[in-house]
Amino acid sequence: MRVFLIALFLLTLPHTVMAQVEDPILSLPDGQVILNINATERREVEQDLLVATLNYTATNKNSRELQNEINSAMKKALGLVQKEKNVKVNTGAYQVYQNRDPRTKEQKWNGSQSLTLKSKDAKIILELAGKLQDLKFNMNGLNYTLSPETAIAVQDNLMEAALKQLQTRANRAAKALGKSTAELREVNTQGGNIPVQRRNYARGMAMDSVASMSVAAPVAASGESTITLTVSARVLLKP
Repeated sequence: MRVFLIALFLLTLPHTVMAQVEDPILSLPDGQVILNINATERREVEQDLLVATLNYTATNKNSRELQNEINSAMKKALGLVQKEKNVKVNTGAYQVYQNRDPRTKEQKWNGSQSLTLKSKDAKIILELAGKLQDLKFNMNGLNYTLSPETAIAVQDNLMEAALKQLQTRANRAAKALGKSTAELREVNTQGGNIPVQRRNYARGMAMDSVASMSVAAPVAASGESTITLTVSARVLLKP
């Protein structure tokens, strides 16, 4: 008898599970319709943050002298940059390694360290970059990108516009199907990621102080970043 009851329970179990996960569409009252729709908003935004990465490299037979040179150069560079309140600066990887000349077999020490400058004031960044190049720093990258705060503000605006567009489409669908109301349900957003920085072609943006430098300041031009945000929803249409 016990074996029979267990078998009977196993036979009825799938029906119980199916009843619990029944598609809500099948239980809708007469006249109601569920519609899946989406709306996408896209905007081209002027890049407003200039990022410059410079690297100091040195070679010396003596490792202590090499490191002292790099440390002194970085200290002088940071002292120069930190005078500017509107510039964010951070240092990058610091590495020192030994190398042997394949021809002379002479052992030498090589070292380098980088620093990155960021600011919405392009003039200051370009001027500082020129001064650092004059201190024997090499330019590794000069890129415009979109600042996080600007990207977030744009994303919020796109979300609001997409939601309005979504409701408008839902209302039009309701009207087309002869329904009186359209309620948005299970709303989801996709996209809206902060764009990665990208390199741009340079054009004339010369500094007044270039003539006083032994190394001319670099130039840069901002481009545009495309931010796209899609909102999707399940809509309940009622008579």
